[in-house]
Amino acid sequence: MSIERCIYRSYNPNRKPSHPWPSWHNHTGSYPRFSFCPTAGLSIARYERELRENPDVWECFAITDHAFSIAIPDPSKCWPHNWYEDESIPDFFRETGATASRIKSYRDFCKSFSDGNNFFSGIEIEVNLNGRMALTAEEMDGYDLIVGSIHHNPGAPEDWVERHFFQFKRALSLPCDIIGHPIRHMNAHSSKENPLPRELIDETLDLVKEAVVAIEINAHYQQLHDNVLLLQGAYERDIEIAFSMDLHYPEEFGNWRYFEDVVELSEIRYSDLKLFKPKRRASPGEIS
Repeated sequence: MSIERCIYRSYNPNRKPSHPWPSWHNHTGSYPRFSFCPTAGLSIARYERELRENPDVWECFAITDHAFSIAIPDPSKCWPHNWYEDESIPDFFRETGATASRIKSYRDFCKSFSDGNNFFSGIEIEVNLNGRMALTAEEMDGYDLIVGSIHHNPGAPEDWVERHFFQFKRALSLPCDIIGHPIRHMNAHSSKENPLPRELIDETLDLVKEAVVAIEINAHYQQLHDNVLLLQGAYERDIEIAFSMDLHYPEEFGNWRYFEDVVELSEIRYSDLKLFKPKRRASPGEIS
């Protein structure tokens, strides 16, 4: 998405942060580009600056770069999701040793910043059309958290909901702690004037509750009314909430106002929510 579409404009632009926010799903775009979608300005140094200059806004950040772009270090092969249908692509990079080298580089990268306090290490995973992950479960061991997501839902918009739930159930079966942007691929059925039907929100939440994972309130894909219902339903079901900026551009750091608006409109106190906390708690030395 363009930067313009990703910048959130609050209905209360003068609001102040009610407390520091965590963000459990974020990307980096600086060298060596473990995710190919963010801009180069989104570096660890940029995250550190935010924490230093805005302690009233930020509690912590987790870096969760894409597993598929770690496994497939050629953007023309992994993006936009060529590997979903062509399994020779990940096989090629695995056989050449490029995947193993990238995995080691990403682990070393995570060791350089992860402290279990201000910064956490993670990875974002998904499966291709045959249900295969780009990395094995063993290759994802040792991080503080894992986000399971869907990024590609090909086909006609009228079939998106059915295909979304098929892929959503597969994502919930992955070894993940958080289900990322859980209603993103139902966007075709949602607008400010016509939000998602409540039954689709409820079905999503019931599946998440059964899987015992946290559900994400995502500020990158902004569906305000839908996320208010999602938060209310998660609260009613005692589901853990993971607030995530899903940062792709430095210009998105101001999107913490989206969290404030979602919580305010839900009429639930932030302190009453069941908030996600990492359970793996890997220290930098444990990321082997």
